Amino acid sequence: MKPYLWDPWATARTHPDRVAVIADGERSTYGELTARADALARGLRAHGIPDGAVVSTDIPTGPAFFALALAALRHGFGLFPIDRDLLAIPMGPALLASVSTAVHISARPRTGGPDLPCPVVTDTQLTARTEGPAAPAAPPAAGRLVFATSGTTGLPQAVARTRPRRPYRGVAVVERYGAGVDRGPHLMANPTYHLGTLGPALYALQAGSTVVVQRTWSCDAFTDLADRHRADSAMLSPDRLTDLAEAGAAPRHPFRVVFHGGAACPPRVKRAAVDLFGPVLHEYYGTSHGVITEITTAEWLARPGSVGRPLPGIRVEITREGRPVPAGETGDIGIRLRAADRDPSDTGVLRTGDVGHLDDDGYLFVLGRAESPREIRMARLEHDIRLLPGVTDAAALDGADDRPVCFVEHGHGAGFPDPVPAIEATADELDLPCPRVVLAVSGSLPRTPSGKLRRADLGVLARSAPHGPR
Repeated sequence: MKPYLWDPWATARTHPDRVAVIADGERSTYGELTARADALARGLRAHGIPDGAVVSTDIPTGPAFFALALAALRHGFGLFPIDRDLLAIPMGPALLASVSTAVHISARPRTGGPDLPCPVVTDTQLTARTEGPAAPAAPPAAGRLVFATSGTTGLPQAVARTRPRRPYRGVAVVERYGAGVDRGPHLMANPTYHLGTLGPALYALQAGSTVVVQRTWSCDAFTDLADRHRADSAMLSPDRLTDLAEAGAAPRHPFRVVFHGGAACPPRVKRAAVDLFGPVLHEYYGTSHGVITEITTAEWLARPGSVGRPLPGIRVEITREGRPVPAGETGDIGIRLRAADRDPSDTGVLRTGDVGHLDDDGYLFVLGRAESPREIRMARLEHDIRLLPGVTDAAALDGADDRPVCFVEHGHGAGFPDPVPAIEATADELDLPCPRVVLAVSGSLPRTPSGKLRRADLGVLARSAPHGPR
């Protein structure tokens, strides 16, 4: 089916009573959601917020949040969703300042916590400002999204996506993404404040699907929501995919597509998820700038461990010390974005901070984050650990004595084979000292809200780990 452009206002015109967003007891139709988005835009202009300015929000995922997201995209503002917990520490206000946030929008008046570098208003205060035209005389350029990086290796950074040059036109509805006015809901089971989670949900909403928000995670709640609403698509971070695979929990109503990404997914976990959900897994790899590669289940089964080929218009380059390397050789992963996604001043290669390789057919394999030759070997060690039987996730970090410390999560079931001999053999092949191995059951190591292992916290544990054979 040929893609076509669609947007929520088109859905509101043709299906005004179609439910747009459901979150616990809250729900909003497309007619209500788009009317609220327009009212929020009027309120922002009435408050003197200029075209293109960044506005931040800590509104919980639900109808009010998605109305604000649509207001920003259609009416030309930058939207920076940020976790309330992050705003409660000095780092949060610093992130807002780094992108010159013009106003912070909350669901309730702010009390306590560090001062923010901008005024604070509630969304109801914005919608109460009804003066002024409904829209500028000429449609503004479309808005954009701003995200904080997950901070797995250090402090989070704010990354503003490039603002489109043209007015908002919706999304190109593509059949393989399982969204549209003729499709069932999209189930959103991770926090809003990350591109990997918000991207598929916002796409589904713009294409005309209902978005069902799961605010509190559990396998039982996920399958119950999927069955109750007959969801056709969902997005899961690898840790939640692992939870479902470990529990053998799948809804009775089959998904058309299950998106996953945001962190490395061990092949054992993905194979179990394919067995559970069917050949509907759609993996992506990207940065806060956008999605870089995608891979279908069929492609992945032919190339286990790959994250796919670049999207049209995006180039992936593998280099070592600035020089391209042949297919199959490990190096730094760099990307050249599509012209529409680049800042006018950005003409070079964007470094991702990850290392990996391309195969002969252009499929990308990501090993992890690394810069020095030793870090590349450590990334390869970590990658190979994920391939071991029973392993659900892993992180290999330097210990206090330069000896690697390997944190290894494994399934809850009995019969997990001892991975230490294989890990020691791999370290020896990579010319690394004999590592210390720390075993943990799935889900017990520290993680970010987006589901990634919190490497900064694990690094502290690694440097304080006692010496010993294990």
